[in-house]
Amino acid sequence: MMDIAATLTPLLGGLVLLLSFTLVLRRQVVGAIDALAGQGALLSLIALAHAYERGSGSLVLVAALLAVGQALLLPLALREWVRRQGLRREPGAGPTRRTLPGLVAAVALVLLAALALRPVTGGGALMMREGLVLALSVVLVGLLAMAACRGPLGQAIGLSSLTNGALLGALAVPDLPLLPAIAVVAMAVPFGTVAGYLTLRPQAGRDPQ
Repeated sequence: MMDIAATLTPLLGGLVLLLSFTLVLRRQVVGAIDALAGQGALLSLIALAHAYERGSGSLVLVAALLAVGQALLLPLALREWVRRQGLRREPGAGPTRRTLPGLVAAVALVLLAALALRPVTGGGALMMREGLVLALSVVLVGLLAMAACRGPLGQAIGLSSLTNGALLGALAVPDLPLLPAIAVVAMAVPFGTVAGYLTLRPQAGRDPQ
């Protein structure tokens, strides 16, 4: 059963990376928010798989935090942003008219992440390397999504995906101290960004996007 958990976590991590690609290539902001919710749900499942494999109660707590925070509350806050500002599409928020260059750039960043972590090889370190490569790839693609966006909503979505990559990397490191606290601090970054914007820009029709 432990082998099943070890096989499942890279697969789920790959799905997290795949959803991060949709943020770069997205045409509708609602679809990007759904992708973020999917990332949060997958991260929760990854935490549960690691909890089973390592026999860690703290990882069960992290899984619950990710399910509530990243998969539920953050997407709801972003949807409230969309509702208040009357946004359904973001024509200028991502490379919607240049899909191929965006895809090529995202793939290049994944290759860069694999090369950067290539020295980590052998045994258990090899398994951790797979998780860290996926995590660094999600972080870099999140940065690409932020760089491609001109509006604050798109940048907040890119930041949220970047945070998911950081959380994925934290889950890949065995016996990381204070992991629940690290997860809470990491999730506070996109939450604070979204909450701050909703507080400062409550009225619809004033968004520069």
